[in-house]
Amino acid sequence: MVSLFVLVFLVTLIWFFIARRKDKKASGKTTKQTWYLLFVSITSFLIVGALSPKPNKVNSDNLKVQGSSSINKEKDSSSSSKSSKSISSSNSSSSSSSASSSSSKMNDFNFSKVESGMNMDQVISAIGKQPTDRDEVTLYYGKEDIDFSNGVLIGSSIKSIQDKVDKKFKQDASQSSNKKKESDNLKSYAQYFGNLPVENIQSKPYAYKSSKVDNGMRYLYMVKNNSFLVRIDTDDGYTNVYSYDGNQDGALGSNLFTGRTIFNNPEKKNYYYLGGK
Repeated sequence: MVSLFVLVFLVTLIWFFIARRKDKKASGKTTKQTWYLLFVSITSFLIVGALSPKPNKVNSDNLKVQGSSSINKEKDSSSSSKSSKSISSSNSSSSSSSASSSSSKMNDFNFSKVESGMNMDQVISAIGKQPTDRDEVTLYYGKEDIDFSNGVLIGSSIKSIQDKVDKKFKQDASQSSNKKKESDNLKSYAQYFGNLPVENIQSKPYAYKSSKVDNGMRYLYMVKNNSFLVRIDTDDGYTNVYSYDGNQDGALGSNLFTGRTIFNNPEKKNYYYLGGK
């Protein structure tokens, strides 16, 4: 009989929680039918308690002793758990405090004005504060570092600074590549200009500006704005071509071509074929 009411108690209790969850999803509150299930469950529990056999005094005393021992163990376990939690909480708090302190220190420094290529003094001036530590090639601001090579900023653990360094490196590489292409093109122009016959140059005054100089002739050809080629034909029969940037002093750049002066176009050769049809 007791087993039956125990079964009723368990079934109605489980059913109550399931029905209650469905009610909350459906209407947001528990219906009367669900509360009836709880009532039936409680009633079954009371009946089970009333029908259960009463323990004798010896068993009751043993249960009390066992219960007391169990309570003491639970208290000891609870005390140990609380102590462990307290230590863990203390460590967590200490770690959080340390991280917060480090973050606070980093917020004291403004790295936005630091640019790639600066020296140490310029970087310190841009930040506006002395480093927390330094050596010959590195400035330290808290846990972050700013690195130098030959006195020039080359990298950093600070992302905003490293991004600027990477960007400058790519720009320099691109400019270097463009300069090399321009240099190669200028050499090709110089070779072409140096091999032109004098009669061709002098027949095109709109393209080549000529003038008499000591021991020869000077011809100027503009490649593009502020970029010229100067050809000098000396009286001893040699031609030299130099780069020229248009400076007021007339100072010539590097020698791009040297060769024998070609004065005239090569004679055209006419070929005649003899023979029948």
